[in-house]
Amino acid sequence: MIRRSILAGLAVAGFALPAAAQSDNPDFRVNNRGAMPINEIYVSSSADPNWGRDLLGENVLPVGNAFLVQLPAGQCVNDIRIVWSNGQAQERRQVNTCSLTDIAFP
Repeated sequence: MIRRSILAGLAVAGFALPAAAQSDNPDFRVNNRGAMPINEIYVSSSADPNWGRDLLGENVLPVGNAFLVQLPAGQCVNDIRIVWSNGQAQERRQVNTCSLTDIAFP
């Protein structure tokens, strides 16, 4: 299994903007635009049936903040799952993260 490295960053970021051109850089920010904190974030290649570990660990992503996800170069098509503080989950499947810099939930 490829080990994913992450860099935690809490920074207020703008709306999702597509990158100017396709690249092989799949890194992106998860922006919490919801009404409650995000307790868990999972990102895995769409080819992998497993979610892997929660990228937030013991942390939460407060409303209005962002979390930077770093993935291996070239891993462009990914599934993203977040779990809100109320336990409800939201997923986005087959997201080309090489063509964006931010993704906002909800």
